[in-house]
Amino acid sequence: MNVKTVIFLLAILLAVPVSANSQGAFEYGPRPALSVFDPDEFLDPAVVKEIAEPLAKNFKEENVDVIVVVLKDTGSAPPEHVARQFAEAWCRSQIHCVVLHVPGNPNSPWIIPAGQIIDHIRPENVEQDVNDRQRRARAEPDEAHKVKAAASESADMLRYWMKNAINHTEMLQTATTQFRLEQETNARKKQIALLATLAAILPIIAGITVCIGILRRRGPAFFPNHLWRLRLGAPHAGGNHAVSNLGPPLP
Repeated sequence: MNVKTVIFLLAILLAVPVSANSQGAFEYGPRPALSVFDPDEFLDPAVVKEIAEPLAKNFKEENVDVIVVVLKDTGSAPPEHVARQFAEAWCRSQIHCVVLHVPGNPNSPWIIPAGQIIDHIRPENVEQDVNDRQRRARAEPDEAHKVKAAASESADMLRYWMKNAINHTEMLQTATTQFRLEQETNARKKQIALLATLAAILPIIAGITVCIGILRRRGPAFFPNHLWRLRLGAPHAGGNHAVSNLGPPLP
């Protein structure tokens, strides 16, 4: 075994306890198999199964992660803070929500959505939607129905937001494509108009040119002015085949 292999194995052995400590750092440990965490067993096992099965199906088919947490109290921490701790530790999707319920608390349950989907929705719409669904869940007659209603409302809310975000993205893409097509159509129309204009102007220019040529032919003809030059010092030019005898050359 060479030195590099030994170093690699030591790194793995040292990394295992670090990762185990990081996973066990959360107060309530790792995420349970079901999407319902009820350590004090306030809910009947049948109710837990009835709540968990639809949530597991939604997570598998639509990647919508909803966790239901039932605690006897949250201590001095605000419920929203406790819910976000569970979300950071356990949620595995970018579209997730934590339903936190404290039995006997009239303000319970709380619905705390999180993830990237929140960035695509106006904050006032998020607040209004969450408040409406919390109010409906809190109006249920008993603890079990409150938790069931909150879990169902949360899953429906996330799916609704996700579909709206997808539709909004598709709408923007469609609008962009339509705008580009309109620009291309307008540019094509301008080209056709330019070609039509040229096609209409060129015959007119050709006709004007032909008319000018015809008018020039019908007008009076003039011989060009002749430039008279003296030839060989003579006062006038001779006819055709005219010669000049200059005599013998001087000695």
